[in-house]
Amino acid sequence: MSDFGYGDDIDLTVTLELDDDTSVECDVILVFEIEDDEQEYVALYPSSGEPDEIYLMRCNYFDESTLEMEIESIDDDDEFELVSEAFDAIMEQEDWNDTMAEDD
Repeated sequence: MSDFGYGDDIDLTVTLELDDDTSVECDVILVFEIEDDEQEYVALYPSSGEPDEIYLMRCNYFDESTLEMEIESIDDDDEFELVSEAFDAIMEQEDWNDTMAEDD
């Protein structure tokens, strides 16, 4: 699990502790909800080098007034599949792809 808070005008990074006891610094690329579900999720990718994997994690807020949150792994296969499909749908949207291209 990792903790972080964010604002509108900053680049957010998170250090993930992996199962093999290594850690990886990741950029937050998207915080999103699945339709009809109040649970929020976050998409992360490694900050350095070529990302070989995007991490999809569950967000839990400690304090919604400050947007301070904790992220945790999604252990349920059905939930992970829903989150993955929602993320893929967002990434396929033309507007999102244009926004990502502008950041390069």
